[in-house]
Amino acid sequence: MVKVVVLVCWIGLIGMTSFAWAQSESEAVGPKATPVAGAWLQADSDGVVRVAPQDGPIRFRGWIDGGYTYNTDTPSSDFNGPYNAIDRDVAQLNQLYLIAERILPSGDGNWGVGGRVDLLWGYDYFLTQSTGFERDSDGSPGWNANRYGLALPQIYAEVGSQDLSLKLGHFYTIVGYEGVPAISNFFYSKSYAYQFAGPFTHWGGLMSWRPSSQWHLQGGVHRGWDTLDRKTKNRPGVIVSADYTSDSKRWSLGGALTTGDEPSARRNDVDTRTRYSVIAKLRPFERIEYVFHHHYAFQKEGKLSGGTSRWYGIDQYLYYTVCEHVKAGLRFEWFRDDDGTRVSGSSDRGNPNRGSFKGSFYSFSAGVNYRPHPNVVLRPEVRRDWFNGNRRPFDDGKEKNQWLAALNAQIQF
Repeated sequence: MVKVVVLVCWIGLIGMTSFAWAQSESEAVGPKATPVAGAWLQADSDGVVRVAPQDGPIRFRGWIDGGYTYNTDTPSSDFNGPYNAIDRDVAQLNQLYLIAERILPSGDGNWGVGGRVDLLWGYDYFLTQSTGFERDSDGSPGWNANRYGLALPQIYAEVGSQDLSLKLGHFYTIVGYEGVPAISNFFYSKSYAYQFAGPFTHWGGLMSWRPSSQWHLQGGVHRGWDTLDRKTKNRPGVIVSADYTSDSKRWSLGGALTTGDEPSARRNDVDTRTRYSVIAKLRPFERIEYVFHHHYAFQKEGKLSGGTSRWYGIDQYLYYTVCEHVKAGLRFEWFRDDDGTRVSGSSDRGNPNRGSFKGSFYSFSAGVNYRPHPNVVLRPEVRRDWFNGNRRPFDDGKEKNQWLAALNAQIQF
């Protein structure tokens, strides 16, 4: 029944947005069409047709994202090794994502009050949960106990302007490259850095300042990695970032760091955990973009035997715009789990490929983003994983490598 409802929704959304897009295209012939205030089913500045008006005090938008990943090993458990995202050799409805937002005014002395609520229903809810909110304070499953679930990855209020603002509540981390929202990632599959290296969200406060068109500075305090409240000691952490973009937009460089006390390997205890990431982007030609992402983290008393655990790595991305509707991409990643404390399939998911996996994980992905319509993206992908370490993390403990082929589709509304 769920599959039928999803299929009907997808067909309906494609039909409505295609009709509205065709109307906006025909109206744009000759003098450029002016958006109608309060209009429904109207194309925005990117050509995406929004079901709800985008000029009111509160704006609603969202997307549907789903796909299928084929594992050539066809593991009996259906799990693609120790993954915790896009982790099964089965079709998935990953994200039915809804956003309600009141945006802050632009600068020039204007200020106001805004906020945002994000709602995610689907298979991807798992990694966006917070301890003490969706999960119980002891980390056990809370209101989600099935394959599909509901999470609220962002709930915040903010005051100020788009140049200087203060955000209070629940928000996505500013550390790392890939993120939770499907529309912000080129590839359907996820990097190891995304799945195992850092936090996904924080509860706390975050200041944002744009002193010029080149600089963006952020800093704040939070209650931990993916945590509102937990039974172990709950102490505040710190998060900061600085990003610089050249006037030509040909290159940018940014860095972010978060540090604070997080659960250690000692039972019911916490100790210092720190992670930083550095992201460099280069666009040497109009059609080519290169992204370099380096990250490093450590946890004091993170090893069961005592001592500091470490994990780090490098992700590299190369994108090429073939034409208006097609963009190709490559991703190569090295992720080092020095002490076997990070990479593991989740027991809550029923994944049998559980750590520890002490060693280096590598992955290479090749994919395409095809936009037959501004609201629709098709993302085919081929991926190779291999592991240099002490165990066999793939095919339910039988292999040190695997091949995956995936097809994903997104529809914005």
